[in-house]
Amino acid sequence: MMNNIPINKYVLKQWLNSGIIENGKTSITDTGVPQGGPISPTIFNIVLNGIEDLTMKVTGVFPIRYADDIILFANDAKSLEKCKQVVIDFIQPRGLQLNSAKSELRPIERGVDILGYNLREYADATKVGKVGKPTKRGIVLVKPSIQAINNFKRNVKSKLKVLTNAPA
Repeated sequence: MMNNIPINKYVLKQWLNSGIIENGKTSITDTGVPQGGPISPTIFNIVLNGIEDLTMKVTGVFPIRYADDIILFANDAKSLEKCKQVVIDFIQPRGLQLNSAKSELRPIERGVDILGYNLREYADATKVGKVGKPTKRGIVLVKPSIQAINNFKRNVKSKLKVLTNAPA
């Protein structure tokens, strides 16, 4: 991966080996960068420069990158599978691999969770096809994911529990 980043390698190595400071204590990292740190999405985006042009040229699918996540939308599973292979072939020589736990092919009607949100296409009752069923093109809604909602509730509950006997 280091060979595919067009920045000063000494500075990059210093940044990667600098560790983290949490609650006033310094911890050295020996296996990459900490999750949520600013360098992770920066490196990801520098290394993946050019992936949009390649996937559009080969498959017609445009990948959407945000921080250190990538999502692909296609009209059919065949195009998506082809695009996935293009992405794999692009990232492997750069020292990266797809996270199999996070990588899956699924129809947008089932919804996709990304970065605390759920993207899902719902049938639009106003667009009825010949057989009385909604057409393929529905309404795409972006809502907080169930996990994000539960995390928020848990956070509020724990904060309120601490403040139970606090003055108004």
